Amino acid sequence: MILDLLRHGEPKGGRLYRGNQDDALTDKGWQQMLDSTQNKTWDFIATSPLVRCADFAKHLSATQETPYQVFDEFQELGFGDWQGKSAAEIGQNTVDQFKANPIANRPPNAEYLHGFQTRVLSVFESIIQNKQQYQSVLIVAHAGVIRVIKSHLSQSPIEKMFTIEVISGSCERFET
Repeated sequence: MILDLLRHGEPKGGRLYRGNQDDALTDKGWQQMLDSTQNKTWDFIATSPLVRCADFAKHLSATQETPYQVFDEFQELGFGDWQGKSAAEIGQNTVDQFKANPIANRPPNAEYLHGFQTRVLSVFESIIQNKQQYQSVLIVAHAGVIRVIKSHLSQSPIEKMFTIEVISGSCERFET
C-alpha cells in the first residue's frame, strides 16, 4: 500500500502549540497543501476533524471523487496549559526540555504521550489493514500525529518523536 502523510499548511495565528485548538488555514497554508498534493491521487483519504485538516480533505475528496473519512483519533496532541501559546510565551528552555524528554517534561494538563500514541495508532493500524480495499491512502493530519506514525513505521521510540521534522504542508510517501 502507498501511504502519504500530509501535514496541514500554515494556520491562522502563526506558530503556536495549538494542539486541538481549531484554527483555520491561511491562504498560504491552503496553497502549501495544494502544491504538495498536485498530480497525486488516492483511493481513500483519512483526516483529523480539525478544520485545518478536514476542510482541505473534504475539498480534495470532492475534486478527486475520492472517499474520505474523519477520524477523531487523528486530532493533534492536547498541549494542556500550553495550548495556543508560542515557544516564546512558554519559554524556549522549557520547550527544549519537553522536546528532549516529553515523558518527564509534559506540559501541565497536557495529554499523556503514550495515550496519544495509542489513540493515533489504533486508527492507523485499522486503515493500513485494508490493503485489499485501498492501494493508496492519504492521511491529512498534524505534526504530532505524523510523528507518531513515522516513529511507528521506523520502529523508533515515541520519546524521540520530537526529533522528527515535519514541515507545514509537506506530503511524505511511504510503502507499507
